[in-house]
Amino acid sequence: MYRDPNLLKLAQGQPCILQALDNCLGESETTVAAHSNQLVHGKARGLKAEDCYSIWACARCHSWLDQGKGSKIEKNAHFDDRWPYQVYEWKKIYLDPLKKAWKREAAEKVLKYLEVL
Repeated sequence: MYRDPNLLKLAQGQPCILQALDNCLGESETTVAAHSNQLVHGKARGLKAEDCYSIWACARCHSWLDQGKGSKIEKNAHFDDRWPYQVYEWKKIYLDPLKKAWKREAAEKVLKYLEVL
């Protein structure tokens, strides 16, 4: 099970990547790492998915993903469509020599775990 609090911390102050249709606030003040709700990503009763299957989401998009209107199929498809953008953002952090070391390390660690680095 992949857990990394620093990876989750990277979401703070970032723009929403989930962008759940009309729900998105279009801001970064409430952005957190929203975990996938899919079993294939490690989600189970009382257990969040692995941290590597999280996406930056504003409060409204996060709420939509977890409790909002829409089918599981719709929500899972939207998460799956947007998640590659999250991986791209982690790659940008990893490659940016001006980012703080802990941020680059968190990005490197997740990218290696996902075998995309």
